[in-house]
Amino acid sequence: MSDLLMQAIPLAIVAATPLLLTVQGELIVQRSGIINLGVEGMLLAAAFGAAVTSSIAGGIAAAAIVALIFGVLTIQVRADQIVTGTAVNLLVLGLTGFLYRELQLTTPPPFGFDFVTPLAWIVVPLIVAFFLWNTSHGLRLRASGENPEALAAPRHYRWMALAWEALLVGIAGSHLALALSNGFAENMSAGRGFIALAVVIFGRWNVSGAVLGTAVFGIAAALQYALQAANQGIAFHLLLATPYVVTLLILCGVTGHVRAPEALGRR
Repeated sequence: MSDLLMQAIPLAIVAATPLLLTVQGELIVQRSGIINLGVEGMLLAAAFGAAVTSSIAGGIAAAAIVALIFGVLTIQVRADQIVTGTAVNLLVLGLTGFLYRELQLTTPPPFGFDFVTPLAWIVVPLIVAFFLWNTSHGLRLRASGENPEALAAPRHYRWMALAWEALLVGIAGSHLALALSNGFAENMSAGRGFIALAVVIFGRWNVSGAVLGTAVFGIAAALQYALQAANQGIAFHLLLATPYVVTLLILCGVTGHVRAPEALGRR
């Protein structure tokens, strides 16, 4: 069993890559004071856009459209962020499902070499950490999540955060559709956006903690693959739920009392 687990870890790292990119994007947004519950819909839209265009650019564009809708409603109109995010998720789920059936999408060509995985686990966290804690724009973005009244234009930095998230989630959805699945399926985001929200809290809104939380999901995914290979007679659907159940149990058990950005969720 241990040998199977070790053999499954490389695959689990690849499988956790879309989650890690989504977590990084949601971390930036929440640092600016926004709770984007619609990140699940954004990820699903990105996967659909990538499958339709057979390109990462299509995934990023689709994620940007969803981010624009969410941003107009929450930043400009100042609608409730939780309600808006829920509405966005339902809209994207229904729209992508309808278009998928109408367009009868064919399987796009695969990426070939998966260059996204090493970038997601090594380069992206370094860039995000440097931006947030070592640049003036990052300082002001974090200030918009702590004390927006102290800034002349907090909306500007919240839009900047949404742009970051659209880029990262767009790549995540593209990886999910083109590298992991080689195509689109209805609701293929499978709750990764909601897991990302939990991982951000577990990581205490820090990049290193976010990477650690995603690694927990990856290890749980490796356990799922090992159990499938071991053929222990466990129902397939229970095995599919293993990474989510294990991750949520660990996150709930170790998170404890955390300090969120002061203005998080404030309109």
